[in-house]
Parts: sequence; structure tokens; C-alpha cells
Amino acid sequence: MNLPDGHLLQNGKYGLTHVVGQGGFGITYKGVWYTEVKGPLGTVKTEIPICVKEYFFKDYCYREPGSQAVKVHSETGKVLFNKFKEKLIKEAKILSEVHHPYIVNVLEVFEENNTAYIAMEYISGFSLKYMLEKKGILPEATVLKYVRQIGEALQFVHDKSILHLDIKPSNILIDKNGNARLIDFGVSKRYDIEQEETSTTMLTLSKGFASIEQYDNEGTQVFSPRPDIYSLGATMYNLLTGKIPTESILRAARPLQNPSEINAAISPKTEAVIIKAMQIIPADRFETVGEMLASLDFSQAEKEVQIVPGPSPEIVDGETTVLYSSPVDSKLIGSDDEETVVNVANNLSAADPIAEKNNSKKKIIPIGIAIFVVIGSATAILVHSNKPTKEVVESVDLPLSVESDSNVIKEVEMPDHPVLHTEPPVSEIKESEKQEPEAEEKQPTETEHTIEEIVFPDRPSENEMNEKYNSLIVSGKEKMAKADYSGAKKDLSEAKDTKLTEEVVRLIIACDEKAEEKRIADKKALYEEKMAFGTYKIVRKKSNNRYGAIDSKAEERIPCKYLSVGIADNGRAFEREDNLFDIYNSDGSLISEGLTYY
Repeated sequence: MNLPDGHLLQNGKYGLTHVVGQGGFGITYKGVWYTEVKGPLGTVKTEIPICVKEYFFKDYCYREPGSQAVKVHSETGKVLFNKFKEKLIKEAKILSEVHHPYIVNVLEVFEENNTAYIAMEYISGFSLKYMLEKKGILPEATVLKYVRQIGEALQFVHDKSILHLDIKPSNILIDKNGNARLIDFGVSKRYDIEQEETSTTMLTLSKGFASIEQYDNEGTQVFSPRPDIYSLGATMYNLLTGKIPTESILRAARPLQNPSEINAAISPKTEAVIIKAMQIIPADRFETVGEMLASLDFSQAEKEVQIVPGPSPEIVDGETTVLYSSPVDSKLIGSDDEETVVNVANNLSAADPIAEKNNSKKKIIPIGIAIFVVIGSATAILVHSNKPTKEVVESVDLPLSVESDSNVIKEVEMPDHPVLHTEPPVSEIKESEKQEPEAEEKQPTETEHTIEEIVFPDRPSENEMNEKYNSLIVSGKEKMAKADYSGAKKDLSEAKDTKLTEEVVRLIIACDEKAEEKRIADKKALYEEKMAFGTYKIVRKKSNNRYGAIDSKAEERIPCKYLSVGIADNGRAFEREDNLFDIYNSDGSLISEGLTYY
């Protein structure tokens, strides 16, 4: 499905050499940029190595033979394809505004072959995930060096009201100079400082690295650096212990093990920073990345000896899987990477106009341009709490509904929708009210309404949602007891959408495990087990009375097509229909075939 090696883009400006990675929403190629450099000796043609990311939604797309154009199978697919294509363009736009020594640079975003492409600098190096896998636990001095660099990059994007939301070792590359580079802004969110509006409504759930507020579709509506701070702390934990931290949503039942209990060499100061950065309650973490960096002792990092692995692998790891819901269907799509799951709660609207956003066919972003940010008066920055409070008002002139348009980024983008924040002036609070005890919350009267009731008049009450949640949990458990795992999963998923709790997450996991156990048991029932053969079982298939071998998941490793089985010197001899014998060893490999004897 990928473009052939040597394929040219932009009228020969870029040439693709080979594929270096692919997932559910894109293919990444290594390539060259054919350009000219002017100097004292004149103009010299040169080739600069680059990476090119092509948008290719594999579940809905195919490549037209001959033209290489990307086509979509159905009208539904076209709507989704166009929405997801906006994600790729948005990622490039965000990256174009965040030029920084420790962030990958974008050269150009353009449209061709009926899809979108991002040309970006090629970083010759390896990810921290790769380093961890090859070298094991990293020295603290090395980790501190990279954390300081990535921390500076995060401070830079946070100053522009952008959250990365997917910090983890696989999204940090180490270049040939030994410096860390932050990549993959595909799930980032941009916020409007004046209105605190967000440009996307997706949730990034990198197992072990995502903060608990990222599990809630309203948890990151207001800008706060704390989700990235949690992920940076989790990245430190992983690099210094070799363990992926317990998922934030499960830590109530499975407390996070202290890093020093796994690696005694970790200094107390570094451990304290990790633990504070990874606090479940956002307000208990560091307020800014700068505050987090200031709490670390970087004197060790100055003495850090550069780790140089073997030949640099060309890897693009950390592809993202997307769980989304639409008016048409709801299914899991994306790559096979189990590390990241993106949950988008909002529905996709098939009627959303996309074409108007795609008028510009080519946007050029020079790599060397300097970006100047004009910072307004400090009074223009509105500070919002991470925990919006419910205000009771007697009359508010607000619309009775809020319309939102949903797009998909990393893969789903969404346009902005405002977060309401109201607070009465202090001068309007009566003196008597100030002295009233706060033991009881004032309940709305018939003429009083909460802001949530005014803006979302059709939203169920908290009691109604709790009743629905409890009813679905009971129903799900009953269906699990009856081995109706499909029905149980449907109820539990609806319960999770109603109210996200550790209980329902654990039940869904248990339901999936039981369903898999039943699937395997049903498959094994199709065979008669005869004897062990290495890690496999020699079996006779009931439907045709032929012999073969299956693995622990009842997958046929030696096809069930043989008349009989005998013991050979180096394995097992399986008799064919022509009375000749095929010899297999205990790992299911065919050693010899068509023998007259064994």
C-alpha cells in the first residue's frame, strides 16, 4: 500500500527512498530533499535527508494502481478520511510554530495524490525507548540531561498555550549529537488564552504515561501544564526503573511502587521530583515544568558520559490506536501498537464542511525562520482553576444549547468550544452572606438553575446518571455470569461512557479476558488432543479426522491434513494422503517432506 522506493513528490523536489514506519493513519518514509545551496563558489545542487509522513487511513483507503492516488472505498470513509486529514495538516501547523533546538522541525506541508504530506527534518538517531530496550536502565545523569532538554522544549510550547499530551520514551529521539528531540505533536492541543478554548477534544491514553485527567473528555478542556508534567515524571520513572508505571486510573487499587525500591541508585531528590510530578490529583503536582526542573539537581548531568549504541535503527515507534464513535459505527482502528490508546468520546458529524478548510493546496514553512512571539500585558492572561465549580445564579442570559463540531486528531481533531467560567464580583456579595456557614450547599429553587442546567438542559442529573451506571453494572455482571460476554461488554462500555470508574475499567478488562478464554475453549473443542509436542499439542480435527498440531490459543501450527502421526528421530512424522511422510520439529517447522520412510 506504500509508495514505491524512488517515488518523487512535488515535481521532483522530494524523493522517497524507503518506508521506515507505518500505522493506522499514516506511512513514514525516509527521503531526500533535492535543493540548491548558494555560496561564494556559486550555486551547488545538494541532497538533504528528510522524513516524509503520508496520510493513509488504511481501514478506508486503497492506492490506485498507476497513478498512486489515494482513494476511499465509501462515502462514509470519505467523511472520515477528510476529517483525519485535517489532523495531519494541523500537526504540521503546530510544529511550524514551535521551532526549538529540542523539537523536530517541519519543512513543508502539502497535498498531493489526493492526500496530505508533511516533510520534516530527518533525525539520525534512536528513541529513548530503543535505548532502554537495548541498554537497560539508564544512568541518572543521562536521564537528567535529557529531561532538562525536553523540559525546556515543553516550557517553550506551554508558553504558546500548547500541550503535547503524549510524552513518553518512544516520542523522544536522541540525535547524532547526543541531544534529545521531542517528536509527534499529532495529539497536541492548542488553547486560546483569552477564552480558554481548546482546538481539539481527544484523549490520549498512553498506558502508564497518561495522567488521570486525560481519561476524562472534560479533563483537559482548560489549559494546564500538569498533564505533560505527569507524563514527563512517568518517563523518568520508566527510564530509571525499566518499568512502565501503573496506569493512573488504576493506582487507587495498585499503588505506584517507589522508584528507589526498584533501582536503589536513584537519588532521593530525583525520586521526590518523580513522585510529586506523578501525583494523581493535578493540583498536587508541580505548577510548571520550570518549577519541576528547578527541583532537580543537574550537577550530575554535567558529568554525563554520552551513551552511543550500535548502528542507528530507522524506527518510528509509538504509533497510535484510535477508539472513536460515529453515527455509522464504532470500532477499533489504527496500528497494532498496544502502548497507546486514544479515546474520542464525541461523535463525528457527516455533514461537517471540510472542503472550505482545504482551499490552500500548499503551505511552505522554511526551516530556518525565526519565530517572534509578542507577549501582551500580563493582565490579558486569564488564570483558570483546574476544578471548575458549580455556580448557582438566579438568571443568566445564555443560549439553551451549545453546538459543537467534532473532528478527529491522532487521530481526531475537533474545533473549539468554549468553557464557561462565571464568578460574581466580590463587591456584590452581601456581608451577611459572607458570615453564613458553608456547611450546606444552597439548592436551586424552582426559578434558580445551575449553569450546567442552563447550557445543557437535556443532560441527565447526577442521580439519574448514577442509577443508569449502577443498572448497567448489574446487568453486565449478570451477563458475564451467563457467559454472554458480548452483551456484557456492551453494557459495561455504556456504563463507562456514563461514569468512568476503576470498577468499570476492571470489569471491562475481566470481560475481555473471559471472552478470550471462551473463544479459545470453543476453538479447542473442535479438536481431540492427543499428546504434547514441544509447546504445541498434537490433535485430531473432529470435522475431517485428520491430524496436526495447535498452539495454546488453538491456532493450527501444523495443518490438520494428515492421516496419522509417528515418532521420528528428530521430531514427528505426519503421514500424507499419498502415504509419504512430512517431518516436523517441536517448534512446528517442516524439516523434511515427501519421505517414503522415517
